[in-house]
Amino acid sequence: MKQKSFSTLSNVMNQELWHTLLPLLHEEVLDNKEMLIREGEIADKIVWIRAGVLRSYFLLEDGQERTYCITFDESMMTAMTSFISGKPSKENIQSIGTTELYVLYKADVDKLCENNIVWTIFFKQLLEEQFMELEEKLFDIQRLEAKERYLKLLQHYPQYIQRIPGIYLASFLNITPRHLSRIRKEAHL
Repeated sequence: MKQKSFSTLSNVMNQELWHTLLPLLHEEVLDNKEMLIREGEIADKIVWIRAGVLRSYFLLEDGQERTYCITFDESMMTAMTSFISGKPSKENIQSIGTTELYVLYKADVDKLCENNIVWTIFFKQLLEEQFMELEEKLFDIQRLEAKERYLKLLQHYPQYIQRIPGIYLASFLNITPRHLSRIRKEAHL
């Protein structure tokens, strides 16, 4: 079951690596709006989303939430800066709907990397992918109009758009819910 869900990762792992990893994974299910990590906590785990959606957000001074990352099935997620540095997280990670996860704790990641250079390379590649995704989002915010950002998201993740509440999607796109509504109307004409 776990190996099937990790099909993307299994392409780069041999059986020996799988047998090392699988006992360390813990299954967890989050209910709708359940918190995985709260601001101020130290992120001591990285998760693989088996099914569902997680969003990462922070609070603005006026108390409004700003969603800056939405992560879907078959993807990794954590409060990366906190996970790497061991410092308190500046973000919150929350489920959107019921979300099934495989959890790997930081202490186990560190042991894996100490015992086999292949794990160090593997986690380095994961971090590089996370960095590139974040960089692409930053470029999109700077270079693309709101409608273009929405259409790009719709093109890459059409099956998820309807599952994300408009307020989170608007925040992620850095627009108001009203603007999102107008964009959706124009896009479906």
